[in-house]
Formats: sequence, C-alpha cells, structure tokens
Amino acid sequence: MHFTVSKALHIQMIESCQLVAGKQGLNRIIRSVSIMDTPDTTLLKKGDLLLTTGYVFKDDTDTQIKLIQELAKRGCAGLAIKVKRFLSSTPEAMLQEANRLNFPILEIPYDIALSDLLILYSREIFYKENLLNEQNRKNDFFTKLFIGEHSNRDTIVNQLQEYGMFLFNHFNILYSVVQNGSKPSSISSAEFIRLVSEVEAKINIKMLVVKLDDYIIIAQPLNCKCPTQLRSVVKEAATLLVNKFTHLFPNETIAVGIGNGRQDVLDIYSSFKEAKGAFQLGLQIRSKEVEKVYEYTELEPDILLQQLPDIMLNSYYGSTLEPLIRHDRENDTEYLRTLKVFLNNRGKIEETSRSLYLHRNTVKFRIARIEELLRIDLKNGDALFRVQLGVRVAGLLGEA
Repeated sequence: MHFTVSKALHIQMIESCQLVAGKQGLNRIIRSVSIMDTPDTTLLKKGDLLLTTGYVFKDDTDTQIKLIQELAKRGCAGLAIKVKRFLSSTPEAMLQEANRLNFPILEIPYDIALSDLLILYSREIFYKENLLNEQNRKNDFFTKLFIGEHSNRDTIVNQLQEYGMFLFNHFNILYSVVQNGSKPSSISSAEFIRLVSEVEAKINIKMLVVKLDDYIIIAQPLNCKCPTQLRSVVKEAATLLVNKFTHLFPNETIAVGIGNGRQDVLDIYSSFKEAKGAFQLGLQIRSKEVEKVYEYTELEPDILLQQLPDIMLNSYYGSTLEPLIRHDRENDTEYLRTLKVFLNNRGKIEETSRSLYLHRNTVKFRIARIEELLRIDLKNGDALFRVQLGVRVAGLLGEA
C-alpha cells in the first residue's frame, strides 16, 4: 500500500530510471520528494527522496561519501541523480557506500526533467497515502463492528451503504482462515477477493471481504425470503469458495465458519461471534472432514455441551459408548467411526457404505454388532438420541 522505491521504478513513463546501488533498500518508503542542486541534509527528513543533478559534489569524493552517509542516517528513502549533465554516471565511491548501507541510488536519464519527476512522484505519494488512510478507516470501522463497539444504527447503516451492502437483506458472517501449513498464507488479499468475486458471479449472493487478522466476509443472499433458503445459499457459497480455493491453491488450506443470518445491522456482531465460534469448534471436532465449512446452526448442540464440566462429559461418554470403545481398542476395529458415519447418514445403509467405501453387507454386520455390544436398538428413538449425544461428546473429547 505504501509508495516504495521499488514501486517508484515501475511508474509508467519513467521506467527508464535505473537502480544502480542499494538493492537491499528497495522497500524503503517514499513519503516526500525534494529537489536540491546543493543538497542540505539538515533540511531533509525520514522518507525523503532527494533529486539532484550532482553539480556540487561531482568532483569531490569525500562529499559524495558523506552525502550518502548523511541521507542514510536521516532515514531518507533514496537519492536520484540526473546523469549525462554534470556526471556521466554515478561515482564509484557513492555506489560502494550506498551498497554498504543498503541505501538506494537511482539514475535519471538526461531527457527526464527533475520537475516532471517531482510531480509524478508527489502525485503517486498522495494517491497511496489516501488509499492507506481509507484502508485504515475501513479497518477501524469493521474492527469496532465485529467486537460490538458500534451501537449507533445510523452510523453502521451509512458505512455499510458506502461499502455497497444492501440494508434490507439478511446478513451472514463467514469467518475464514487461510494458511500454508503452520505458516501464514502466501495468497494476497487481491487474489482472495478475486476468488470471492467468482463465487458471487456463480451464486446469487453479495459478499463483502474484510481483511483484518483473518478474512471476514459479510454475505447477503439476494432475492431469498425463506430462512431455510437463505441458509442454503450461504452454505453453497461457502462450500464453492472452499472448493475453488483448494483447487487453485493445493498447498494452502482454508476453513470457513458461518454465523446465523441476521436482519438488523446491530446483530452483525452476534453473527461474527457465531461464525468464529463455529470455525474454532469445527476444526476441533471435524478437522478430518475434507470440506471444511462449519455452520453455527449445525454445531450449536456441541457448543451447548461445551458448557458442561469435563468430568460430566467423560462420565456420559464412558457410560454410553464404553463397550464400543473397548472393543475397538482390543480388536483394532472401527465400530465407533462406523456408528458416527451411520448417524450422519440418517441411518441409511447404502449411504453409509458409500461414505466408508465398504460393501453394504459389511455395514449391516457392523451395525448389528454395534447394537449387540451397546445392548440397544437403533430404531428406538430414545436409544438413538442417547447414542447420538454420546457420539457428539466423543467428538468434543477428541475420541471420534
């Protein structure tokens, strides 16, 4: 976002300017530009880029070296010398000192006027600083919105309108984290936003990306009235985003938490809390799932269970599933996993066999054996509920 020496070298029309020393200082930020034929370093400040013809120091090696040292000491951004006028090229002593101090020196071709360069660079600094100020303002607004500090509805409405959101649609928050193994992601914000735009084009939904510590997306399904349809569209958009991302960036990982839909802008904070909570809990208990999209609505029972003391959770887990756990441990079977998949597939043998890549007869045998070990009938509603609750507790405890 800042205007650096590196970016200054790539401005159209003046790309003929060349870096001749101080390559390691290309990331120095240019905050202002000065023209001096007789450089007075006492007038310069941090971030200054000095433009000069070099007339005063063209024949004085000591002055050349001292100038580089003073500019570097003051934190200036760099020195740009117009060559082929008083200097055929930058003196070797200056190049050596600049390389030693990682201080950039640019050579300006004879046909470029220093005044033109001053105008172009100043315009670029103004543009970059305005962008940075706007980004800071946006980040400040959304940071306060997502921690519940904004309580004035009109303020929120005006700001959201400015960022292109529709005020009479439901809002869902998607909390997304992108990583490269244990390291931060190498994917740029622009690439991520471009990917979200592709999802918008495919699905009838508006999505505003906010990049704070992680990516937060305000999603608004368009032309949806039924709550079930709203939820379905948001889930579809999140799933498409994860699938597209995984396909394009196979070495990166992405997971998304989805908060419940809200219509009042003051409730965006609540949806954000839910989305972040769903993301964190989803990774804890469903990390092995290929599609890492976690809805708060689906995980709400687990969130309630989290409020219970561990001693109670362990007691219930043991009393409900202990025979199954012991059998798996002693016989190296996967009955607990089979039961979990069977319950997730609503007790359907065919779907369970496909999910586990097993023959349907093998699944039927395992379910019968599970019922025998637990001494229950999975067709009995009370017994089914008790076992479902036990499996959820097992997930919270990291056992399933």
